[in-house]
Amino acid sequence: MTMDEARRILVVDDERSITELLTMALRYEGFETATAHGGREALDQVAAFHPHLVVLDIMMPDLDGMSVLRR
Repeated sequence: MTMDEARRILVVDDERSITELLTMALRYEGFETATAHGGREALDQVAAFHPHLVVLDIMMPDLDGMSVLRR
């Protein structure tokens, strides 16, 4: 990957204020971002967005972060 290519980061947290804050800061630094607000949505986003990195909350109501990580 060259420096000119967008680096994709998926931000996963069930609290929307946290995902909004993190994505705003990451976009300011030049990253392409996507968000998910639960574990199941995170799995869908990984398949669709193909992130280089995932910032993953551990405690979520539908599917916890450790379960997402294992999958």
